[in-house]
Amino acid sequence: MLITRALIGILGVPLAILVIYYGGVFLLVSLILLTLLGLHEFYHMTAAYRPNRLAGYLGAVLVLVGAYTGLLEGTLRGAIYLFGLTFLLSAIRGLRPGMIVEMAVTYFGAFYLSVGFAHILLLRSPAFGISLTIVVLLATWTSDTLAYVVGHYYGHRPISPVVSPHKTIEGTLAGFLGAILVVLVAGKSLDWMSSGQFFILGVALAVAAPVGDLFESYLKRASQVKDAGTIIPGHGGILDRFDSLLFAGVTAFYLVSALVGVK
Repeated sequence: MLITRALIGILGVPLAILVIYYGGVFLLVSLILLTLLGLHEFYHMTAAYRPNRLAGYLGAVLVLVGAYTGLLEGTLRGAIYLFGLTFLLSAIRGLRPGMIVEMAVTYFGAFYLSVGFAHILLLRSPAFGISLTIVVLLATWTSDTLAYVVGHYYGHRPISPVVSPHKTIEGTLAGFLGAILVVLVAGKSLDWMSSGQFFILGVALAVAAPVGDLFESYLKRASQVKDAGTIIPGHGGILDRFDSLLFAGVTAFYLVSALVGVK
């Protein structure tokens, strides 16, 4: 399993960097694909609540297209369209018991994934640029990798026995330090940020990445599944692989906006 995870990482990270480098429609289409695959996993986990898949899929695409065409304002518009689609396409099914839960699960899943991935598009915009997006990706990947490897070989104390018994304090600490180090080193490419700002960003990403991981673990435990999917050998599903990035991207966008005044 460890070898498989390593091979996928060796192949996947350069591919992700390439996609970010080219950006544009190439990045948009890639993120739409990831969102739809991840949303399929989420709706499969929550199938008992009968989510309206069509509303979720269409609305999620609108959020990402909105981010691509209108940045933060476009993302907000997409989220509003998602809300409207969730209600309208659920109402077509007719009034019935459990309708509110159906709409809540439909919207929650689509919002979680589409807005999370939309912030990768926002980071890749000219106001922030390629370098910051790649730094966020590398810090998140380092956090995940070190947490897994150190936790696997040296971890003894679970950080959350009920939610995620295999994630350890030792692994989480290693991932925390690794993420900070990556930002401090790779962040030198961001000449518009100071060393102090690099450190703040590193700490924020070091916290956001494992929190995103634990959040997805919470969803899986609540749905009583071990992995969200099986599409990525050694990693599980899209949710299993990108859960940390969904939180890290959002964190980086708003933190950097506040630190340097980017709008």
